[in-house]
Amino acid sequence: MPTGELLILAAVLSALPLTIGILVYVSASFALMRAHTVARPARLHLREALREIAWAALTQPLLPLYYVVGRRMAGGSGTPVVVIHGYTQNRVDFLRIARACGRAGLGPVYGFNYPWFASVPASAGRLARFVEGVRRETGADRVDLVAHSLGGLVALEYLHEAGTGHVRRLVTIASPHAGVAWRGPILGAVGAQMREGCTYLVERASRALPVPSLSIYSTHDNVVHPPATSALATRGGRDHSVSDVGHLAILFDPGVVRAVVAFLGAKADDACREPARAPDAPAEPDLQASGLASA
Repeated sequence: MPTGELLILAAVLSALPLTIGILVYVSASFALMRAHTVARPARLHLREALREIAWAALTQPLLPLYYVVGRRMAGGSGTPVVVIHGYTQNRVDFLRIARACGRAGLGPVYGFNYPWFASVPASAGRLARFVEGVRRETGADRVDLVAHSLGGLVALEYLHEAGTGHVRRLVTIASPHAGVAWRGPILGAVGAQMREGCTYLVERASRALPVPSLSIYSTHDNVVHPPATSALATRGGRDHSVSDVGHLAILFDPGVVRAVVAFLGAKADDACREPARAPDAPAEPDLQASGLASA
């Protein structure tokens, strides 16, 4: 067989496991999600499943590379932004948010990687050391945190245990603050700390947020559901829901990206403490249009 054909065959065979994995993840998670969220037309369900597949196909091949590159993801001369990935992922998932922050003059943006299978407190300890390194490097007193999924639990653990004086604002995206409803296996020491109703999360649910915080989540998240799972209103935060966006795709949704940039770019911390909305309410208008960014 010619060398060119061998290379094509090798590429196809190497991509096959990833393709199968993505299809299994999307089909299974979207099927399970339907029991926990408000029903929607089949065409919307299919459209978002395809979007989730597309973003997974674009980002997951880059996972190995972003264990090596991406510590500094965007420039800037303001408050440093540290992004914190979710379960089985790394900082590659924040490419679009980091780029948007850089274009808006926010940052510099730093990507934090951690072993997702470790316990939440252990990962929070690593985050504490990473933030200290960023503060020394930039000379900044405080940083902003933007976290996805499990990263939101890690960010909150750090915030409450060591980071109160070093964090200016917090954004969590699709984070299971009340735990995941999935009852199947969750690998790693973190597994028991992500379960809905687990002692770890129940003990931390009453902790008031010490900094302005925004929780962004989808009413049709295929991994973290129902929507109230992600709410931070009872802890003093603000909730912002979007519709028909999957667990990974939410990081690339234009409205979500604008909401993150607007929240971090608001001039006064007090402007970020607006009354929260009900977890199952319809998606609110863009924060730029609501006046938050210029308050």
